[in-house]
Amino acid sequence: MTMEKDMRYYVEISGWRMEQNLERRNELLSELTELYRKSERKDLCIIASGSSLNGAMAAENFLRKYSGCRVLLISPTEYLDYRREEAKEYFCIAISQSGCSTNTIQAVKGMREDGTLAIVLTGNLEAELQKDADYFIEYGVGNETVEYVTLGFSTLTEYLMLFALEVGKANGKLKDGAYQKLLEEIRISCRANSEMYRQAELFTRKYYREFLEMEKAIIISDGAGMGAAREAALKFGETLKIPALYYESEEYIHGPNMQLTPEYAVFFIDANEKHNRMQEIFAATGLVTDKIYMVTNKKTEFSERVCSVEIPVRNEVTPLFTVVLFQYIAAVVTMEKNQFKCHPLFEKFEEKIHCKTENYMKRNRKESKRCADM
Repeated sequence: MTMEKDMRYYVEISGWRMEQNLERRNELLSELTELYRKSERKDLCIIASGSSLNGAMAAENFLRKYSGCRVLLISPTEYLDYRREEAKEYFCIAISQSGCSTNTIQAVKGMREDGTLAIVLTGNLEAELQKDADYFIEYGVGNETVEYVTLGFSTLTEYLMLFALEVGKANGKLKDGAYQKLLEEIRISCRANSEMYRQAELFTRKYYREFLEMEKAIIISDGAGMGAAREAALKFGETLKIPALYYESEEYIHGPNMQLTPEYAVFFIDANEKHNRMQEIFAATGLVTDKIYMVTNKKTEFSERVCSVEIPVRNEVTPLFTVVLFQYIAAVVTMEKNQFKCHPLFEKFEEKIHCKTENYMKRNRKESKRCADM
């Protein structure tokens, strides 16, 4: 790959990298799996924020269904201020792709104070968080050198799914046949990620002007797709700098839909194997705004405004490819509109409140200037 390592580059290589990680899963998972097997705490608590929390949410249904454990997903603030005692009962994993999130650093310090083994998953083994962790494990993303991460979300989601399989096997939840079948569905979904990238290129070209003009967006999903929807809303907010909300499909039609006007862009992620209710909501939304879009792995009756890769996999693995369109739109539109800079007053906000360490802030200021100058 010779493409400039910008945001779009990392979206493009996600499927390829996930296939690589699948093949080297024993190497990537061995340390964490061994720590889990030795632990007296068998239920899982994941502490993360931002795209790392979204990646964990995208894997949550898979974790719950196939690990044989209770699964608790919480932010560092929720851990530190509200659920610290509860978390002591769990095998805890903190996640920070950058290794520089100040809230995760504080959570890891809290884990050590409580005598909880401080296990951290990261994409940056040189980060400041290293000195506070008992175990600092790279989960297969490498150092993604742009501020708005995409590869990190996808590889983390896959990593946690693969970890669920190892835990499920250790707990006697999964027999070898089921284990192998789930591995194959993950492999199919990694390849679907690459195919979805190609579909996203075509789809974005077709609706290019609408995406350039998009001023507010809603993302609708259900099941495992809620993690992908939350990540899509985050990406649109931080890159396109527009209000972006996400809702579960039935919750959307219980009030949030009342804000709709023809100016809204509404995206649907439909990977529900049980029925086509979301497609009915998609059609109804189209009576208010023309700017409706669907991501799916299912056959639909709609020939327009659908970005699809038709593969028969269970809902729990679909976040591995359904997020791609949103990542691609964010990457392309941000670059085309040169929207790397925030409002001038945002500098005052950053002077007052930091969510990353100073070293990270310095690096990303240089990166933002480089992107703006391209």
